[in-house]
Amino acid sequence: MTKELFLGAFEINGVNLTSQGLWAHPDNTTWRYKELEHWTDLARMLDDGGFDFMFLADSYGYPVIDGVVPDVAFEQGVEIPKNDPMLLVPAMAAAAPRLCFGVTSSTSFEPPFANARRFATLDHLTRGRIAWNVVTTSSAVVTELFGKDRYVPHDERYAIAQEYLELSYALLEGSWEDDAVLADKGARRYADASKVHKVVHHGRYFDVEGYANTEPGPQRTPVLFQAGASSSGRAFAAGNAELVFLQGKDAPSLAAQVTDIRTRAEQAGRAGTDIRTVSGLSVITAPSTAQAEDQLEEYLSYVDPDAARVYYASMTGIDLAALDPEASFSDVTTEGGRTQVERYKGTSVREATADFIRNGMREFVLTGTPTEVVDRIEALVTDTDLDGFNYTPYVTPGSYRSFIADVVPELRRRGMLPETPRTGTFRERLSGRGPHLPASHRAARFRHQPATA
Repeated sequence: MTKELFLGAFEINGVNLTSQGLWAHPDNTTWRYKELEHWTDLARMLDDGGFDFMFLADSYGYPVIDGVVPDVAFEQGVEIPKNDPMLLVPAMAAAAPRLCFGVTSSTSFEPPFANARRFATLDHLTRGRIAWNVVTTSSAVVTELFGKDRYVPHDERYAIAQEYLELSYALLEGSWEDDAVLADKGARRYADASKVHKVVHHGRYFDVEGYANTEPGPQRTPVLFQAGASSSGRAFAAGNAELVFLQGKDAPSLAAQVTDIRTRAEQAGRAGTDIRTVSGLSVITAPSTAQAEDQLEEYLSYVDPDAARVYYASMTGIDLAALDPEASFSDVTTEGGRTQVERYKGTSVREATADFIRNGMREFVLTGTPTEVVDRIEALVTDTDLDGFNYTPYVTPGSYRSFIADVVPELRRRGMLPETPRTGTFRERLSGRGPHLPASHRAARFRHQPATA
């Protein structure tokens, strides 16, 4: 039986996506990231082209090596400048009535109450088409930007994140009952006070007493994304996430990750299929494989190697140029983000550096005719049981336009994308069930339970 895939678009509200320096390509319009029309036009294209969601990555930080921001970071727009992606969503949601949106927000610095309030607001404004990509922030520079007095180690960041989510569940799931809002003009009663409950949380990291001051949105809690590759990250995802981004360098390693996250979900009391698995995908098609490969090399000629190295440092805290090129990357450790470190286990520093300069965070890069590319996508899904892809363009909007024109029709012909775009809330599309988190999810225990006689 052919599996229908979920298709996302990977974006950032800044100059470069993951190939540092590609902003300068003549066909790339990412320099327009400050213009709202850039985003609403892109959202319409994705909506009309069969995409399910746009995923907006984000981070507060920028590259710092030995206490200095390298000049190349400013010259090539490496993680600086960039804007807040959350503010784009209402306009894009209005322009693209089916498209869903995933937005990154960190559990390390923003207060849980403010974050929950923003996502509840977006849940209303998008009519249930919003997801929260839950991340922990590892950058020392962000610690300084927010005036924090200590750098938090990796595993403790996930302990903080778990408490953060549980407090968010209490605010989003437990403060207002389903029928608390009356909106009865005749009786002049907007809400039933007896059905709105104070949240009282005094934990290790957070203290909150009070009411959620946003009424529940269509989904209550936004769809939960997660991308951690460490053991702590995978355990966190197994208990909370509904969609997980996996690092795919080849089919066997990706298949093992899919199996691992589903097994962990079952150990957490959930069904393995409660978590959808997604990996990165970049595609270049042409009338011949050789032409597609030539186009790829032309794009890559714009990548700045120094910019790529400082980009890696901004994510991981690791300066690739300071490592022994012949050393094993399996020996590299960090208290920073580990996803891009785990990816290169089993390779040398030289190999890892060359791959990251060429590919950045890209995972599967496929070139060829449309038929050849879809053959490889179909084989990859068959071999791994993956649920979807996060499409990463080389140039915007050209990479999307080509994918929609050349690849989407063939995916539909083979039953791998629906002929008619999915509708409903984001959670309904992912789960095939209702708009709220199921009873098996740990958020359910934070819902108000009526008193028993």
